[in-house]
Amino acid sequence: MPCLKLRVSLLVLTSSLGLSLSHNFARAQPASEKSVTAVSQSQIIVEPSLAALNDDFKKLYRAQTNSVMQDSPLILLVGSDAVTTLLGKTRVVYPVSGPYDEMKSALHSVLGFQGLMTRLAAEPSLNDGVALTDFSKKLGELLTLVPQTAASADLKRQAIEVITQLKEATDQSIMRKTVNQNEVKAVLAKVRPTILSIAQQVGRLSGESLKIALLGIQSEVKPEDWARAIAVIPGPITARLNNLNVAVTASVMGRNLIGERIFYSENIYDEQGMIAFVEMLMRDKKLSTVLFDNPYRMWRDLLADASADYVDQDFVTALAK
Repeated sequence: MPCLKLRVSLLVLTSSLGLSLSHNFARAQPASEKSVTAVSQSQIIVEPSLAALNDDFKKLYRAQTNSVMQDSPLILLVGSDAVTTLLGKTRVVYPVSGPYDEMKSALHSVLGFQGLMTRLAAEPSLNDGVALTDFSKKLGELLTLVPQTAASADLKRQAIEVITQLKEATDQSIMRKTVNQNEVKAVLAKVRPTILSIAQQVGRLSGESLKIALLGIQSEVKPEDWARAIAVIPGPITARLNNLNVAVTASVMGRNLIGERIFYSENIYDEQGMIAFVEMLMRDKKLSTVLFDNPYRMWRDLLADASADYVDQDFVTALAK
């Protein structure tokens, strides 16, 4: 019996000691570790449910699109080669003439040259001559096609000058079986003035062609439709400063309408994407009007009011000049 009592006492003491140590360890556990554990458990349980609810709410918001778009205005989809107008179920395409599409390959040959040469200079093991030979052939093909375009004689001459210089530099690299980055920089510096000259001429000619097309559209549609028109101009994922088509459209519709009825849409190139962009604008404008009594509030960041605590002015994070 004394032995049994001793064993029970030891068990009780051990259990108590274990509980005490466990309690003290829990109290001594860093707060950060406890909070991480708690947050992780909470995330596992709560986050999927919140995400599902959030998706449902957004679906309900998007579902109003047809209702909102019943009173949709004239939509102008402004591209470099055409302006497409959408009004109700009517769709009309107005071609825009100009040398940009014909000169685009000549201008972009510089992009190909810089990209290829930079890669081969950085990774000499890749420089087996195959990529250089292929690029040289493409430049040769371009030299035969440019003279056949409808561009002016001066534009053709300048384009051929640039392409020839790029091809000569490429062929020299093939002969030497190496690419020198300093020589690449020298070639790009040499063609720079001509590239800028081509871009300026092409820009002016294209801008005037687009302006003529927009003025023609304005003369054909009802004044009340033009007064409510929304223009969408597509662009790359990094929004370009001083986009030409935005400027031309603003010169016809009104400079003050940029950001109100003239929009530059980054990374949208197809017609359906641009229509979806307008639908989003119209949904947000409807909500802004009925909820905030301000038609443009939803075009700001939802948390925009707090941004004044850090930058006390309106801003858009545009690319540097």
